[in-house]
Amino acid sequence: MKKLVYNVALALCAMVTINSCSLDEYNPMEVTGEETLATFDGWYGMQTQCYNPIYSQLYTVTDFLSVAEAGTDTWLTANNNDNSKELFYYESLTPSKDKAWDKLFMQAYTALGICNTVINRAESVEGNADDIRVLTAEARCLRGFYHLILTTYFGPITLCMNEAGNNIVLEPKRNTLSEIYSYIIDDLKYAADNLNTTPYGNNRARVSKKSAMGLLARAYIQGAGQGLSENGVSYWQRAADVAESFIADTEAGGGTYGGYLYKDISDMWADGNN
Repeated sequence: MKKLVYNVALALCAMVTINSCSLDEYNPMEVTGEETLATFDGWYGMQTQCYNPIYSQLYTVTDFLSVAEAGTDTWLTANNNDNSKELFYYESLTPSKDKAWDKLFMQAYTALGICNTVINRAESVEGNADDIRVLTAEARCLRGFYHLILTTYFGPITLCMNEAGNNIVLEPKRNTLSEIYSYIIDDLKYAADNLNTTPYGNNRARVSKKSAMGLLARAYIQGAGQGLSENGVSYWQRAADVAESFIADTEAGGGTYGGYLYKDISDMWADGNN
């Protein structure tokens, strides 16, 4: 009798267990990356990472400084010493672990993948349309900037057009300088058209319309040195047009681009204007 009662109880427990498995359960913490990027907060969080190399490496440590300045006439080597010849003479610039030029290369390409993700997902994000437009323009401005500094120091690079982790290119090919600068300029033009004169959230660390205009002029000037043109017009002329437009607007009060001039040159280095 006891054995029968035991078996019945065991069967009932098994039935309860089986039935409990059929319940529809919802875990509020179980959110996929795709779902997160479809929300404004998730997408905005990734967008802020587009700025990561700027504040964490490029302008806060000496690695990028050595790449940007060592080969110019700002620095000299005594008796033509070949110490750090990779930077001073642009010789033997091959991948080397923990070297300054490798850091710049990897950090910029990492940020480019993030920028692409932000740009590609913008249309599916639910949120304020104006906020999304401005933040997307920021990502395109930064994508143009990272490509620009990469081609400045590494020549004909490989354009990064894919999201981080998607369509990984195992055998990258260099793009032509014409393709690279055309891609950069398209991004910077979009940014100049869609950014506001006041940075998003009134945050001075974010790019604004005048940032895009300055980078656009710089891209045209650098491309002009490579003999490039746009629709039959020299990049030199394009650079002049952009620069003159910006200067004229600044002298008139900066209503279009948000530029301004200090009355005293010493204000350029005043702590209050840092």
